[in-house]
Amino acid sequence: MYRLDSRLHYSDPIFDTHTHGIDTDALDLLVEIEKTYGIEKSILICHSLGIKDYAEETYPSRFIYAKYFSGAFRFTHGVEPLLKEISTLKEEGYHLAKMQSAPMMRGRVKAGLDDLRMDEDEMARFFGAMKDEDIPFILHLSDPDTYYATKYTDKKQFSSKERDLQELEGVLKRHEDMKLQIAHFAAQPEIHRLDNLARWFDTYSNFNIDTSSARWISRELSKDPMIARTFIMKYADRLHFGTDCVAFTDDQSYYDGRHLALRLLFETEVRNEPLPFTDTDTVNTGGTFINGLNLPKSILDKIYWKNAMHFFSKFV
Repeated sequence: MYRLDSRLHYSDPIFDTHTHGIDTDALDLLVEIEKTYGIEKSILICHSLGIKDYAEETYPSRFIYAKYFSGAFRFTHGVEPLLKEISTLKEEGYHLAKMQSAPMMRGRVKAGLDDLRMDEDEMARFFGAMKDEDIPFILHLSDPDTYYATKYTDKKQFSSKERDLQELEGVLKRHEDMKLQIAHFAAQPEIHRLDNLARWFDTYSNFNIDTSSARWISRELSKDPMIARTFIMKYADRLHFGTDCVAFTDDQSYYDGRHLALRLLFETEVRNEPLPFTDTDTVNTGGTFINGLNLPKSILDKIYWKNAMHFFSKFV
């Protein structure tokens, strides 16, 4: 088992608001490493009812459970099956819903660029069902700038990131009476996008963001730690710690590296610290390096624990 890096100084409980459960043995390993890093509660996005039942029996009171919805499914089956899934969500023991609706999901099923946008009338039925059942929603809708430059270059299949962010803002605007956690820093940890994210925070009060994924967030916020630190200090009440660890492998370094990266970023003032795992987006361009933000404990308390405990208070 990995030992906690001596440079990490935060010792109070941490709440990880973005983890995935797929394999039971891998979940056991994830929990073991989480405990090493002080994670006492997590949101577990369950890719099957079986993993939810296993986690509930094996780790009582540790997890809040989110039911996983594939963003590709709605293009092939429509909204009606989603409404049925929402109607049974609580009976199955889930607390939240989570949809992975990044552009790759549209690409998998060759959906048109404007087919069933998340901010349009038909998808409003899905959001309405969650609102009726008082179910919070975690949404992943856009991806790193690097993906748009490398993976999403086919303009017949994929649109621009600006267009996708407009769709995401449309969700915030249309569903202002719903509690939303927008994954991956609302797809805007890039330094040049923080001003737009600040505008969203100043305009819409219905959403918080999480700090997953460790690779993407560490890479982008480290590019200008002064700007990143100023932003986080201002909007600290709206941030939830999240690693985006997926319990699917027995590779301990996979889980350790993601916890270590984020905590080095937030707690320390390291400079040019190599990311403790491979960043496939930069592997051919010199790699990714962490420049720590050295956040004060009062801010870490909010990001690591208090914000999530307040946001999800009915489940904890």
